[in-house]
Amino acid sequence: MHPLPAGAGPGPPPYGSADYLQLFQSDAQWPEVSAHASVFGMYAGWVVMAGSTGFAQIISFLNAHHMSIELEAPSLQATATCGSGVEGYAAYNGPSLHDFTLTYLQKLKAAGADLRYIKVDEPFYFGSVVPDPRSCHWTVAQVAQAVGQYAQLVRTVYPNVQIGDVEPISPGFYPTDPLTALSAWHDAYKTATGADFPFYVADIDFSNPAWPSLVKAIEGSTHLRGMQFGIIYIGDYGDVSDEEWASKAIARFETYQGSAGGNPDFVLFQSWLAHPLRCLPETDPTTFTGVVKTYVDSTAPLSRG
Repeated sequence: MHPLPAGAGPGPPPYGSADYLQLFQSDAQWPEVSAHASVFGMYAGWVVMAGSTGFAQIISFLNAHHMSIELEAPSLQATATCGSGVEGYAAYNGPSLHDFTLTYLQKLKAAGADLRYIKVDEPFYFGSVVPDPRSCHWTVAQVAQAVGQYAQLVRTVYPNVQIGDVEPISPGFYPTDPLTALSAWHDAYKTATGADFPFYVADIDFSNPAWPSLVKAIEGSTHLRGMQFGIIYIGDYGDVSDEEWASKAIARFETYQGSAGGNPDFVLFQSWLAHPLRCLPETDPTTFTGVVKTYVDSTAPLSRG
């Protein structure tokens, strides 16, 4: 599970979960979810900004509850002529990708964090494909080489971390169909580094009515490569309430792992949106932990992750 802390999003308050830090108090009201969720997600930029006292409490809570950490992070370095202001890049006029990466890794290491997974923030899409004139629009091979260099840097601090990929899935996002495009991208990464990504996470355009069958095909292709397949369940940008966000996230896992017959290796409940405003309590099905509890209760065999 990967909620968005209030103040960490792109919009003015209220945006993100105001009770985020309450998740890590000794009497936090999510005992069932915390017993089933094996991984807690964080954004690299938030890790850098987090106050040291509160951050230490977060890591202590997660370690006590046997939850490792998944981090979403940029893996591309902007240049003087491209990349700045585009998702997935470290800006040219800010801390370099090298320095930014070492800052959050060393902070996690000093706090005793069990950083188990990093998902690089859509480098293929934002580095090569996105129709944004600010993007560098590198070749697939160039993006793969850059991500491989980022992975080498990460392993100087966390040598055993798994570094996987997340990319969007939508028919109109790529010059070919998404399955073909993602296969070519993962081929390029393997050529550049000598190994496949250990996992791929699907960031889905749920406005596409054919998304379940498209994602199911990509799940099968991912498994054929020997990579684990994960899926992000989330609401939409236009949601005006926690209830609306929660109902969509629930409907989507019921569709994919129900009628569509999807069988992901892990699922990721994540938000980068204004909602939900509340993480707690888990007994309220409209909160972030309430949505995860609904998943745990309805899909027990697949609920760890």
